[in-house]
Amino acid sequence: MAQHLIETYGFKESNQRFEGYPIYKKGRIQLIKTSKNLLFLDEPILDPTAYIFLSHHKSESGIPSLTAHFPGNFSKVAQFGGAPSKLAITYPSLHQEYLKQLKNLKSNVLRYSIVTEPMHHGPTSFSKPVLFVEIGSSKEHWQDSDAIETVCEAVMTTVEKGCSSDKISIGFGGNHYSEKFTKLITESNFALGAIMPKYAIINLDKSILNQMITRSIEKVSYAILDWKGIKERDRVISLVEEAGLEIIKL
Repeated sequence: MAQHLIETYGFKESNQRFEGYPIYKKGRIQLIKTSKNLLFLDEPILDPTAYIFLSHHKSESGIPSLTAHFPGNFSKVAQFGGAPSKLAITYPSLHQEYLKQLKNLKSNVLRYSIVTEPMHHGPTSFSKPVLFVEIGSSKEHWQDSDAIETVCEAVMTTVEKGCSSDKISIGFGGNHYSEKFTKLITESNFALGAIMPKYAIINLDKSILNQMITRSIEKVSYAILDWKGIKERDRVISLVEEAGLEIIKL
């Protein structure tokens, strides 16, 4: 993906370096390479609006997919980077616009599913939002030129167009790959930042909920509940209402 951006979108090598690699630039956009695992990456000394991590997605199912999500650890275990019980900063409108742009390009990647994922893994220490955009789910897909071109076009259109939404939300429930949340994000004005799947609801407390709300660069006003795909619904509703969010049943 990085090489495609350089070759196709006019990124030029600058005299700045990161880990010995040149930083490429196009206008206000900077393209940075790293040899480190993105899940354990330390924040570069930069001051962007947000970071978009070009990454690959791996799953045992091997289903072709284009995914997006924010990092974060809901549990007290942080096996894959970041800190335990720590969520990264989110930018819900960026997430929404990227998924909408992917959907607009779906005809180029018919065999790929387009889906949002809940928060998982690191890094969680960055001072600016981090959005993972991924190609999955095997090496065959990571090297698929159609998938690469589609993700790059969606990223560039998103960044150059800008993004905003008047319904900033967090989500609860559903499976790891939520078609409901994806449909909501791409077909409505509701933008989702932190998403907690049903298997992580056990970790929900006031501290985690506070992070879901406050660690967003946009003011969160809504909580979207996958009504049938949620555990401990009454407890979730009680905590969310106490936090002053408007509940939307999905």
